[in-house]
Amino acid sequence: MSNRRKYQVEEEKSQGAPEWMVTYSDMVTLLLCFFVLLYSMAAIDQQKFEQVAESLRNAFLSSGGEIFEHNSGKDVMDMLNDSDESSLNDSNIEDGNNLDDNLDDDLAAKLEAEKKQKMEEFIEEIKEYIDEMDLDEHVKVIEEEEQVILRIDSVILFDLGKADIKESGKDTLRDVGKLLKEIDTEVVVQGHTDNLPINTTLFPTNWELSTKRATNVVLFLVEESNLDPYKLTATGNGEFRPIAPNDTPENRQKNRRVDIVVAK
Repeated sequence: MSNRRKYQVEEEKSQGAPEWMVTYSDMVTLLLCFFVLLYSMAAIDQQKFEQVAESLRNAFLSSGGEIFEHNSGKDVMDMLNDSDESSLNDSNIEDGNNLDDNLDDDLAAKLEAEKKQKMEEFIEEIKEYIDEMDLDEHVKVIEEEEQVILRIDSVILFDLGKADIKESGKDTLRDVGKLLKEIDTEVVVQGHTDNLPINTTLFPTNWELSTKRATNVVLFLVEESNLDPYKLTATGNGEFRPIAPNDTPENRQKNRRVDIVVAK
């Protein structure tokens, strides 16, 4: 009797698939549909995709998937189309940025060429001016890689121990200012003295004398030649940057100077 009951229980359990198999089969079916959908999207074939989307829609609706009732797959395709358009727009923007960069490079090269040409013209005009005014002994043009130095002997601009610009020196500075205005670049005016000590109320040392001379030259260029003050700098160096030994009157005169340093 016991054996017969055990046999019946085992026979009832063996009928049909286990319950978990139904859930597992549904999950596998959904995964299959999902990968089919991914494959169709990767192919980017709109006609085939619409067919797959419609087939999936019908499959879900037939199994009670009401949430797909009003969606024929069009929204997904619209999303793909929007993505393609966005990629195209990004590509156009990148091309536009590259074009702008090329234009900026061309413009910078053009401006640099114009600046170089103006500097060459400035140097040539300064040299011509020096020759015309017979100033070769007291005014010199020194060309360096990054700058041009217009070296003016202080005897043209100032009396000994003074910082006020002489009337004869104003004409020279006025003409130089006109040429500087054409190139419109950074300019540093440097005052220099010899090593003879000075001790006055206005100028206790050569630092004050050289600085005041440079400042007066800058003020003159701003007021008389309308140079941009934002591009002018005045510095005083005293006797500490000589260009000749301070051992003779002639050499000391060389060191008493104003250097107008023009950036290239």
